[in-house]
Formats: sequence, C-alpha cells, structure tokens
Amino acid sequence: MDARAAGCHPEPVTPSDDLSPPRRPIFFPVVIATVFLTIIGLTAGFVLGERRKNEARAAQPGPASTPNQPAIWTPPPTPAGELCPVETREFAAAQGFPADLRQVLRIETDNRTVVWICQDADEGLYYQGKTPRADGQLVQNQNGLFLPGVTELATGEYQARATNGNRIIVSREMLEIRFTSGKVEKHKVVAAD
Repeated sequence: MDARAAGCHPEPVTPSDDLSPPRRPIFFPVVIATVFLTIIGLTAGFVLGERRKNEARAAQPGPASTPNQPAIWTPPPTPAGELCPVETREFAAAQGFPADLRQVLRIETDNRTVVWICQDADEGLYYQGKTPRADGQLVQNQNGLFLPGVTELATGEYQARATNGNRIIVSREMLEIRFTSGKVEKHKVVAAD
C-alpha cells in the first residue's frame, strides 16, 4: 500500500540536529598559507639584513669609493719579524708551502733544542724544531722537524701535531711534547725571542 493512499504524508528526511555539518578539508590551505608566510618572512629578513650590512659599511671610516671606481689589488701584508732559518724556508718551498716564513716566536730550551714558530703572509703558522748536532746544521728529518698547520691557543701557546699524532705545545716558558702513548716530556725555556 502506498503511503499516500493510507493518508500518511511522509516527512522529509533531514539531518539530525545533533550531527555536526560536514567538514571541509583544511590541510592544503594551511600548508599553502604556511609556505607563503615563510617566503614573506625570509624575504623580509634578507632585506633587513642587507640594510644593516649597508648601514654598517657606511658607518665604517675609510676612503669613500664610487661604484664606478675599480678595485685596486693590494698584496697581503708581509708578516713582521726576522726570517725563519733558510733551511726552513727552502724545505717549506720544496713541500709546496710559502717560503716567506717569518719568525713569530723563537725559543731555546734547557736541553739545547731550538724551536721557531713561523708565519706566512696569509697568517698560516708553522713549527720548526732543531735538536743539537755536532756541526750545528739544521737538517730536516734528522735533527729538524718541520710541521705545517700550527694553531695558536687561547692561552698564547702554539700547538703543532706531528703525522704520528704526537702533539707539541710551545710557549715562552715551556716546550711540551705529548706522545700518543700518554708520555709527556717537558723542557724549560731558557731564552725566548
């Protein structure tokens, strides 16, 4: 039997009042908004950073330059101090290092070892050690040890590392050799330049 024939009128079907409305997906709009905000933030940061750099450059004293003025190359300054031993400079050049090595520190120890800390024009530091020899000559890999890559420590000391891992620390007061075996050898400085 038909519902109309029975005199019933069907009620329209509507969503229940206790059901929430359907949700729209918001993931993609949030991602897109985040990307745009990130780009805007990065651009603003870059612009502000460049502005500060330009302000800092303008505040520095110095000769004024015009945009049309070409830059003039100037050689790096030569380090001050006496030249390191000729044997050191010749060996450095033969090994592919700069030969314009100048003395930063020279010490003599209580066991008559002499050590130079040398510096090139680019401020690279080198170690040259010399132990006593009857003829007084410096011969690399016999009574002489040349090491590149010296670092200056915050304490005013210099540290060199040999290829075997031993560390050598040089100061105006002490020459210290720290062997990889754990042994430490110290020699008091009797003269320093």
